[in-house]
Amino acid sequence: MLLALADEYPAMRFRGDGEFSGGPILGYSLRMRPIPFYTPGEYVFHFSGMPDEEMTFWLEAEGKNRNDESALRVKTLMEEVLTNQKGQICRADGPPLERGQSDHGWDLVLAGEEAGYWNWDCGLVLFKPSESYTLTLRIREVDPRTPKVNLIPLFRSRGPYS
Repeated sequence: MLLALADEYPAMRFRGDGEFSGGPILGYSLRMRPIPFYTPGEYVFHFSGMPDEEMTFWLEAEGKNRNDESALRVKTLMEEVLTNQKGQICRADGPPLERGQSDHGWDLVLAGEEAGYWNWDCGLVLFKPSESYTLTLRIREVDPRTPKVNLIPLFRSRGPYS
């Protein structure tokens, strides 16, 4: 019985870095510890027991919203690498894009009271409950105009706007 509940509710089987929440009807969320956007560094997160579904990854700019667009349009390099025990799943690298969307690069997402970055190369990930994952984030070549803000790594099953 307990095993059946764990399959239905991934929050019971989740292990690792971050706070997992949600359910099958309203969607799932994995929120990890904030990382400084304004300081070069490497940040590694390990986790397993994710739901068997596609989730969106984005870096939320803590405390920022659509009114902070000009402050968040900087050239700081961000890199994301997601791996499982079989190898690399995806990799995204580069600065935020100047304007608009493209097939590659970090888009600045301004959605209501949230602002952050989403990348086409690693934005949608299909997770498997039986696999273990490592997420590595790197902040490099910090633009001097980068605001003193933290980025919160998030996976959500309902897209970056939920």
